[in-house]
Amino acid sequence: MDYSTFYLLFSFLVTLMYGFTVFNHRKSRLPPGPYPVPIIGNLLKLSNKPHRSLATLSTRYGPLMSLKLGSITTIVVSSPDMAKEFFQTHDQTFSGRSVPMSMHAMAQGKHSLVFLPAGDQWRRLRRITKEYLFSGQYLDRSERLRGEKVQELLDHITQCCANKRAVNVGEVAFTTILNILSNLLFSMDLSGYDTTSSQEFRDVITGATEVAGKPNLVDFFPPLKPLDPQGLAREATIIGNKLHTMFDKIICLRLQTRVRSSSIDTVSLAENDLLDALLDIHLKDDSQLSKTDINHLFTVSKYLSRKYIFQRPN
Repeated sequence: MDYSTFYLLFSFLVTLMYGFTVFNHRKSRLPPGPYPVPIIGNLLKLSNKPHRSLATLSTRYGPLMSLKLGSITTIVVSSPDMAKEFFQTHDQTFSGRSVPMSMHAMAQGKHSLVFLPAGDQWRRLRRITKEYLFSGQYLDRSERLRGEKVQELLDHITQCCANKRAVNVGEVAFTTILNILSNLLFSMDLSGYDTTSSQEFRDVITGATEVAGKPNLVDFFPPLKPLDPQGLAREATIIGNKLHTMFDKIICLRLQTRVRSSSIDTVSLAENDLLDALLDIHLKDDSQLSKTDINHLFTVSKYLSRKYIFQRPN
């Protein structure tokens, strides 16, 4: 077969696939949207700032539109009224969400409050976090703790200024927020301004956030899952195992402390932090909250501290 015949055959197949895609798009009951290109769908419609691209597309196709991202059909909601219909009026119907492959590799899809489907386990974890993580007592304690840690940050910056030392704003802010959250969760600092002893933990937290935020071809083309072409699933598995091992050590250490304090018949050494509250539930009824659930609650908290509270600059 010469090149001209191959080219004609290839062009015919592409045209046939495009016509079939357009026909199915018109025939479906999906909201309006741009016609997808065979194989890649509408991925080329998204720039490096997808939110702006979606806002531009919504001016043409309306507040409810459909996109084909690879082989995944996606419905985009871009108006307050339509969002209210989805997330308030029909919230139970649309409460599910797709779990990125990197989160599956970290086992977040099975244990994380963020990614679990609405069911008994999800409701149980939501009730526990609402009762302990967002209670008035917990929020009052977090306010005092934030003040203490910010004062430590100011003292460190003042000392650096007195010694004419440069301050890496990204590093010290990341350390402050990491310690605020770690003290709220289990009453200990995980990092210091003048030490590298906790560098491994910080690197794992940063790595987990970066892996979770990278676009993954497998999320758009599920048949590629066994191949893992970008290696993100393998990387996420390694990082997730390291993170869970670190939290397991903290949980086991606290359990040993509680056993020692009760065995010598003294006043409990409990720190009255979130870890103690969760362990009380775990020891009372393991079916309500397992150690794995506690571990993943901490994992999500650390992930949020890195990704949403402060973006550490390069």
